Amino acid sequence: MFVPGVWSIRVCEHCVIAWLDPQPIPEDMGLAYGGPYYTHLREWAPVSLGRNSLVRALRGAVLSARYGYVALRPQIPFANAVGHLMSVFPAVRKRATLGWQREIPPYTPNGRLLEIGCGDGMYLAAMRELGWEVHGIEPDPAAARRAASNAGATIWPGGIETASVPSGAYDAVVALQSIEHVYDPRLFVERAASFLRPGGFLYIATPNFDSLARRRFHEDWLALDVPRHLHLLTPESLRVISETSGLLRLACVRTLSRRAVREREHVYTVRGTGSFHGDFRPSFAQRISIDIFGIVEKVGNLSLQWGEEIELIAYRR
Repeated sequence: MFVPGVWSIRVCEHCVIAWLDPQPIPEDMGLAYGGPYYTHLREWAPVSLGRNSLVRALRGAVLSARYGYVALRPQIPFANAVGHLMSVFPAVRKRATLGWQREIPPYTPNGRLLEIGCGDGMYLAAMRELGWEVHGIEPDPAAARRAASNAGATIWPGGIETASVPSGAYDAVVALQSIEHVYDPRLFVERAASFLRPGGFLYIATPNFDSLARRRFHEDWLALDVPRHLHLLTPESLRVISETSGLLRLACVRTLSRRAVREREHVYTVRGTGSFHGDFRPSFAQRISIDIFGIVEKVGNLSLQWGEEIELIAYRR
């Protein structure tokens, strides 16, 4: 969704953070999320571990063997061996995890999970099926209502800065494409960490300002998403912010290229048109270009952190 206006992107070469200039005042930010924003329009089927006992058993075998969800382990011979064997295949692993392969937190009996910026509750609904007690923070009232209904979750209204979330109450805190929407990324990380119990799991995913796609497409890079994205981070700046919080033990900060193809298709649509059409299909030549770009991105990501998305995994001290 496009919002009329003219903005610049400023970059601090010292701290390697980019920010929107000028930034909308907080009282006006809601205007950027109205109309056809995806959290208001997206339709998705109810989440389930399977419509029959066989599907549930196979999915439980993968989740138990690969992710430690022992409560879902089926009572079948060699359940762990079956789960490990099936999880070798990426398509099977994706189906088994309800589409959330990397974002699944470590298994915690009777665990409580909080998603910051939960949107319409798609992730929370999946985690509820895995046995988590789910909660969310969502500043958009329309999306918050959908999340509460879709995921059966308790939703805290407002942003992370003001939401009345109790400290030290959660075993896992997850923020998927949320930190780029806030005025103070450092405060975001500190608040997210404060919600965790000691040893609790923190997962953050956000666009990578150092990505090859941003360098290639410049102002046409989809993840700029003005005026909704107020800050864009790099792996180094997210690492520094997390380390200096004093609350977290970092497990990894890395970049992923998994969203590259989908976002490239969007950029081809946006470039020169000023609008996005959901039924766009690239031509054969464009598809070849997309595929070549994806290969270059993945190869470069091995050493240059060219991936389009940053992934942070950390644990509360």
